Amino acid sequence: MAKQTMGTPSTAIMHRTDNKLYRLQTGQTPIVRPVLHSTLGLDGFPNGTNAIVAVISYTGYDMEDAMIISKSAHERGFKYGTIYKSEIVSLDEFYESGIKHHFGLGEDAPPSLREKLDNDGLPFIGARLKMGDPLCAYIDDTQGGKTIVKQYKGSEDAYVDQVRLLGDDLGIYEAQKVHIMLRIPRPPVIGDKFSSRHGQKGILSRLLPQVDMPFTESGMQPDIIINPHAFPSRMTIGMFVESLAGKCGALFGVAQDSTPFRFNEEFTAIDYFGEQLVRAGYNYHGNEPMYSGITGEEFQADIYIGVVYYQRLRHMVSDKWQVRSTGPVHNLTMQPIGGRKRSGGIRFGEMERDSLLAHGMSFCLQDRLMNCSDFSQCHICRKCGSIFTSLSLKTHYQLNTNRTYKKHHIQCNICETSRWISLVKIPYAFRYLATELAISESANTINDGYGFASLPVPANDGRMATESPIRPTRPN
Repeated sequence: MAKQTMGTPSTAIMHRTDNKLYRLQTGQTPIVRPVLHSTLGLDGFPNGTNAIVAVISYTGYDMEDAMIISKSAHERGFKYGTIYKSEIVSLDEFYESGIKHHFGLGEDAPPSLREKLDNDGLPFIGARLKMGDPLCAYIDDTQGGKTIVKQYKGSEDAYVDQVRLLGDDLGIYEAQKVHIMLRIPRPPVIGDKFSSRHGQKGILSRLLPQVDMPFTESGMQPDIIINPHAFPSRMTIGMFVESLAGKCGALFGVAQDSTPFRFNEEFTAIDYFGEQLVRAGYNYHGNEPMYSGITGEEFQADIYIGVVYYQRLRHMVSDKWQVRSTGPVHNLTMQPIGGRKRSGGIRFGEMERDSLLAHGMSFCLQDRLMNCSDFSQCHICRKCGSIFTSLSLKTHYQLNTNRTYKKHHIQCNICETSRWISLVKIPYAFRYLATELAISESANTINDGYGFASLPVPANDGRMATESPIRPTRPN
């Protein structure tokens, strides 16, 4: 989990040029730590927050691996994070006669550009950028000093954090590259991922108002609520020990060492930390009577509550959400393309198909796999069964008023009648498959020994002939 943590990646972020950087704004030093924590200087790089954690099944929003966070803690900056992204704009236009592009705003630049950009064409530090806002601008001398604007294409609002000009080694030419560091705020939202240092990862399912959070007799309210069912099968007993040790450390103002090698069967962790809790006036086992914040009634069971060092992971729903109603389709199969970056759809795979088949949901299956995918219509001849031989014809009709009009009708090219023509709804992928099969059948032609293949043409009976009656001219 430590590799996925949003922590403090550097103490010199102002001097870094990383492509993407995750930073926790409200990091704290852990109360429970190993002996080497201070030796390694990890206090300079905090990667988590001490949170009051209650182990209780509460409101149903903490089922499975979901977790509840107090809304008041969230508003106080709990687990607030930031992403730093680099945008590099390169002109790279060198000519023998010199540079033809340079950063700046020309005389034709509209006044609206100057709200975000300075006279040098670069954005103001601290400017807030939305999708479509100007990121920077440069003047093209080849077009008579025209101002060309590069737009910010990100979907999230960002703030300009740093602007760097990147020049050449000799310092002869004007800078042709600019590095813009953008700061994207990321407060915790529903769907973001968190974890303790014991691998008890969970997804934020609800920000519960403080008035609805359970509270102890002393008025203490938890920052995080996790489900007790997360422990029996995973056997992360170390988190229980850390909760006890963190509670003691917060009460006495000392850093605790709860590494398992300090304890044995004669000198157990529960004895060591339990006696400290008793001295502070708390329950020996770390349990406390708690009251429901919704009804005000006391819970029938005492609740295990303590202090645990929690980490925010970099798996955020803002980077993963994907939704579309309509969007781009594949040119060949006419089916929706995949991929979040391309506004693609979520794949309805074979296992999802099998689930609907097992439930007998035939019309839902048709809706997913055809109506919402590659719905198409085509004419078919019910007599010969072909979808390729239908032909649109125009027939001239003579009226009594000495006027003619044209009427379209579909006729089978083989049967030479429109009697058996029907309009059917099929997936476009089926038409593509049938076309491929027809092409592969027609490609099975005979080579005449000179490198010329016979061209397939329809025979008189409508079937594909193997040889063409017209042969290509042979070389001398």
